[in-house]
This record gives sequence, C-alpha cells and structure tokens, in this order.
Amino acid sequence: MKRLTLLRHAKSSWNDGVIRDFERPLSPRGIKAAPLIGQYLIDQNLVPELILCSPAKRTRETLARTMPRLSDETKVLFDPMIYSAGMGGSILDLLPTVAEAYGHVLIIGHNPTMQELALTLTNWQEGTEPLRQKLTRKFSTCAVASLEFDIPCWNKVKNSGGLITHFMTPKMLTVTG
Repeated sequence: MKRLTLLRHAKSSWNDGVIRDFERPLSPRGIKAAPLIGQYLIDQNLVPELILCSPAKRTRETLARTMPRLSDETKVLFDPMIYSAGMGGSILDLLPTVAEAYGHVLIIGHNPTMQELALTLTNWQEGTEPLRQKLTRKFSTCAVASLEFDIPCWNKVKNSGGLITHFMTPKMLTVTG
C-alpha cells in the first residue's frame, strides 16, 4: 500500500509587484492557514516519511509552517521540477526514482498541477463522491488531498488508480473547528 498526499502551498502575497514569482512569500492569511493544515495532518495520522517540495519561497514557507517539528526520520527533498510542472506527469516520474523506499509521500506544490494530479489519480468509488466533488470544485491554497494506492511500488501508480481518503482546506477546518 502506498499513500500520496498533495498539498498546495498556502496563500502567497502579491504586495510586491516587482518580485519574481519564485520568490513570493506567504501572505498573513497563508501564515495563519499552514499550521491548521499541519495539525490536521497530525490528527489524521498523515505525517509522511518523505516530503517532495517545490523550492519556491511560498512552498518552503508552507513546509516550515505546516510541519515545524518533523521527525528525524522524515526526509525532505526540494526539486525544481515541482515548481515548473505543468500536468503532474513529470512529478510522478520523481516517485519511482526518489521515493521507492517510502510508503507515504507528501508533495508540496502549486496549482493547477496539484488539483489536476489529484483528479487524474483518483477514481470514483462508492463513498468517495463528496470528497471528489469538493476536490473538483476548488483546490484552494493550503488544501490537502490524500490518496491510497493498492500497489507494491511507485512505478505502478496509474490514472484513476487511487482512492481519495482525505480532502481538507483551512476554511473547512475553521468552519468545523
């Protein structure tokens, strides 16, 4: 069994019109939202063994605020392919090469890639419709989706092969919490 969790970076700031996209920091709203999702990941036992993160400033800040106290056993890799990915195929290529020894991988990246990847990899199974419908409507900043795959190794991941088990946004947490 393999688990893939996808996290879109928290809300970023657009205050500085001359700063490069790669260097945009989190906004105050993003700074507040990231720890909420981090606590959700902990509460749902979704702390990964490996984190693959875009090297952009807003994703690195999301990682730092979402997972401030990572286990010594959690490995973190920054890969520029996650920043520049169009449709997640290249991101999936990373999994067999760097993640084979890990059962649970978290990818922190950008939209539309995170949403497209989650939708492409999940299938419509009975009982998952509400989660998939929320995912289809909007993969907001700092949203997280977690999928399970009944496969022995990452190179077996295929379209519509995953079961969505979690989908959460900071807004959903503040409404229910």
